[in-house]
Amino acid sequence: MKKAHFLIIRIKIKDEPVVSFFLKLLFLLPFPLFIIRVIINFIPKKVLNDAPIEKEDLKTLLTAKGVLIDIHSKEGDHIFIKTI
Repeated sequence: MKKAHFLIIRIKIKDEPVVSFFLKLLFLLPFPLFIIRVIINFIPKKVLNDAPIEKEDLKTLLTAKGVLIDIHSKEGDHIFIKTI
């Protein structure tokens, strides 16, 4: 499995154009994954006890190249995450 180095994040909130614009500016460039890995290492295990995914599985999922998460809500919000 090839490793990814960057994360592309796009978030659009239908009823909040100002917030959507700020999020577009914030995530304009691809986000380096080493920062995400460091953040995940600092999350205590008891925080993720109720999560359906283990901490190590989350790190593996985020570092695999070609992962695509595309979420459309009923309210019209859109979240797009892709590893490259």
